[in-house]
Amino acid sequence: MDIKRDPHLAHFQLRNLFAGTSHSRVFYPAVGNIQQYNPMSGCSRAILRFSKSPVSQVSTLAAGHGVLIAGSFGGEYVLRHLDSGEPDNTACRAGVITNSVSGITNHVAVHRGRTSSMPFAAFASNDNCVRRLDIATETWLAEEELDFAPNCTALSPDGRLRVIVGDSLDVVIAAAEAKNSRGQAEILHRLSGHRDYGFACDWADDGWTIATSFQDKAVKIWDARRLTDSSGNAISVCTLRSEMAGVRSLRFSPIGSGKRVLVAAEEADFVNIINAQTFKSKQTVDIFGELGGISFANGGRDLMVLCCDRTHGGILQLERCAQGDDAFMPDPVEEGFAHGDVYQRRDRGTYDWPRSMFNEAKYLGDSVSRRRRRAAAQVEIEPF
Repeated sequence: MDIKRDPHLAHFQLRNLFAGTSHSRVFYPAVGNIQQYNPMSGCSRAILRFSKSPVSQVSTLAAGHGVLIAGSFGGEYVLRHLDSGEPDNTACRAGVITNSVSGITNHVAVHRGRTSSMPFAAFASNDNCVRRLDIATETWLAEEELDFAPNCTALSPDGRLRVIVGDSLDVVIAAAEAKNSRGQAEILHRLSGHRDYGFACDWADDGWTIATSFQDKAVKIWDARRLTDSSGNAISVCTLRSEMAGVRSLRFSPIGSGKRVLVAAEEADFVNIINAQTFKSKQTVDIFGELGGISFANGGRDLMVLCCDRTHGGILQLERCAQGDDAFMPDPVEEGFAHGDVYQRRDRGTYDWPRSMFNEAKYLGDSVSRRRRRAAAQVEIEPF
């Protein structure tokens, strides 16, 4: 663990404040800026600032598809194209999400467009709105209103559906792109079962597994293929309990990273690494201090955790064990193989997320990435 990185936690509830694009490039908030840190070299620098308001408090951030973007308490956003080669004084683009007095940016995520390769940002704001920003042109694509303040959203792998949690007891499943002209979110399902407000959610790469976490210390797992029974009552796959406090950040491991897991970071101290195949076992990592967020790196083989304790705060890096070809073999229990039988790689029953029509694009992209990793592994890398 690399300590004394001086991370800054501005909100006692919002904890999606950490992002990584590789095992050597992670981002976290400091006072008035976002720091880029290289865990391998130990070097850090301010890479993004709220130039017009130096004391602006960062409430959320995300990185992906070559973009770093952050939102603030004042309804502002700042984005930076990470690989543009622009100098620091011109690389950042600032804008306003909302002028509402309740315009805290509760959550932001970067997604690839469903009909194009260009990314967009999805903002969840405390003024009861979910907005989408075209990052390439920096124009607003849509603004959809809800009847509660959304605290977190996650998009399905095929880009058609969105799960939303917030200041409501219900989990909302909505169309990712509402077709109505009234500016309201197109809600398809309201799922009951939680007993307090929600702050974290994620949609797994298999296309149908959803995780939601509320302040009732419960993490519920849902199957998008059967969210309700014949009477319309919500059906969850299972309910998991946190160790001490409500889970503030949820992440499913990505396709191609090995045995699938769900990481649930609580408000403080505990990071739960849950078996996302059975949801019956977990590994718990106990860290002293407030947790600011989690992020997978290195294709999901590394897990990075941000601890925001004022004295011992820093970045914890966890590495998967035994990540060879066995990571992509079928589960012997699920496939019914006896111990010692010959394993064959299959799409169904593997430790990894099963292949489906919902994640075909991600599987193809992962195949390319995996071939590149294999090629890189054959080359002796010079020390640096």
